Amino acid sequence: MITEMVAFDVAGTVLNDDGVVISAFKKAFAHAQPELWPTHSVEWTQYALDTMGQSKIHVFTQLLGDEKKAQAANLAFEEAYLAEITRIGATPIDGAEEIFKQLKEKGIAIALTTGFSRATLDVIVEKLNWSSLIDISITPGEAGRGRPHPDMLIQASERLGISSPQAVIVCGDTAADMQAALSFGALQAVGVLTGAHNAQTLKNAGATSVVNSVAEVMSLI
Repeated sequence: MITEMVAFDVAGTVLNDDGVVISAFKKAFAHAQPELWPTHSVEWTQYALDTMGQSKIHVFTQLLGDEKKAQAANLAFEEAYLAEITRIGATPIDGAEEIFKQLKEKGIAIALTTGFSRATLDVIVEKLNWSSLIDISITPGEAGRGRPHPDMLIQASERLGISSPQAVIVCGDTAADMQAALSFGALQAVGVLTGAHNAQTLKNAGATSVVNSVAEVMSLI
């Protein structure tokens, strides 16, 4: 089967994270639940780490058990993340842009999928000047559900006219990325070690390959 599309996660996969996501999570929890945060900080931070890659609003809803509180926490998260990105800048993982260009030359479509909202994702893409490099980007709110569900991959494939899930390679740094790829039926689920989860976690979640970084993905196509 000829590869027609490669779908990449964003933070930790093609975008350097350096702890920014978890830092934003902590600020969001402290803002939304100032009374509970001191006693739940370890538990909630671990849950955020374990569920990295999933829709952020889903994670907040699961932990806080209240839609209104989850929405407030998610807004605080997005604001904290964007403030940090504005302060330190957005930097791609080494080799990410080169991979995008190589895929373009081969006529292979590039999709970005994420746990971020559209507002946050658009800021990231703009700061990195990636609009001309990618073919499509999908957020959980647009697809219906975030990872580990395959909805974002399904929508990206349908909108780009991809012939089959077996023509798609999925690349990500979390267990949720691998689970979504398997549910979708992707040809390959490639885990990278530049983000949240280690090799064993990625393999346990169904990774068909684990590589050091996105720079090595081209060798698998």
